[in-house]
Amino acid sequence: MHNVALIIDTLGSYGRGLLSGIARYVQTHIGWRVIYEERKGIDRLPPWMVRGACDGVIARLRDGGQLTSLVRLNVPIVSLGEVNQRPESVPEILSDHRMIGQMAARHFMERQLNQFAYFGSAKAVFSNLRLAGFREYLSQHQCPIEVFGEEKWDFGVPKYKRRGDVFWEDSRLNEWLLKLPKPIGIMACNDYFGRILLSHCQRLNLHVPNEIAVLGVDNDEILCELSVPPLTSVDPSTDAMGFRAAELLAEILAGHHVPGQTIYSPPKWVVARASTNIIALDDPMVVQALQFIRDRAGVGITTEHILDHLAKSGLLASRSTLERKFRHHLSSTPHDEIAKARLEQIEKLLLGTKYPLIRIAQTVGVASEQQLTAFFRRHRCMTPGEFRRRNPIHD
Repeated sequence: MHNVALIIDTLGSYGRGLLSGIARYVQTHIGWRVIYEERKGIDRLPPWMVRGACDGVIARLRDGGQLTSLVRLNVPIVSLGEVNQRPESVPEILSDHRMIGQMAARHFMERQLNQFAYFGSAKAVFSNLRLAGFREYLSQHQCPIEVFGEEKWDFGVPKYKRRGDVFWEDSRLNEWLLKLPKPIGIMACNDYFGRILLSHCQRLNLHVPNEIAVLGVDNDEILCELSVPPLTSVDPSTDAMGFRAAELLAEILAGHHVPGQTIYSPPKWVVARASTNIIALDDPMVVQALQFIRDRAGVGITTEHILDHLAKSGLLASRSTLERKFRHHLSSTPHDEIAKARLEQIEKLLLGTKYPLIRIAQTVGVASEQQLTAFFRRHRCMTPGEFRRRNPIHD
């Protein structure tokens, strides 16, 4: 029996997701006794963390000094937090923050937005990495961004107490939001920052999402659903990270050599909610057609179905007119957008389930497993199996 200490904060959904993944490992594998107490990310190491207290540690720390103190205990460690100077002997598993930023940018562009901004913590490593990925993706499409880096924040929590008003407010942030061009998509570094943005927009009478579309990160369901409107968020797949960390520590405890490498864990997907429910085009026919395609995830529909749907709304058009409008606004065809929506649905099923390919094919209206594989390879230059292996799940 191994005694394993967990030094992971429970302040937000990120830490709780890591713990959830570790818990799944503990419930499906014998031989672990977990030592754990609730803590905040900025807390000092617990006083019971001394030599001989445990056989291994999984820790999410942001202080390199604390991690160095753990190394001195001479027990196996797996790190789940960004530190500036990680000891070479300690393997770490980190969110691929750049990919998170890229995923957010793609989500906004798919809604035909062409103006973008970022709201984050100027001092937090994760925030700056997410900003870098957001900027990199948009720069490929020649899209500049506006940035507001809040200096009063560190790890996604305020460094001072509120006084006089139950709603935290920053006059500089208000001024920045009012000056931004509209409509615009703003990525917040996490869901807490996303809620701050939505609160400021509400008090400034800025409409979300028609003027400002807002997206957060971490998919904290409570924070997102308490927001007005509900907040769209990137799911970083922390549950899978926690499970993988437990697997890695188990390998070390079993006597296997595990190098002090950095493993980057990809995000799962964007969980779309009302805060980004916008298609920023001035052509109602194309907007309704795109919404129809996305509502049905491209499954079981053709261009004729789109035309029938438009006709029921009083928007009569021929096939050639609709295709001409799509090429003008989107540089694509209705068939292209149907394929894109279906591809996104296939990716969600590949990442979020362990369904066999034949079941996925049936779910998305593809005739056979072979046709599904050919469709996926044509659009992603890899097979569904290769996609799953690059983005493992632990259900």
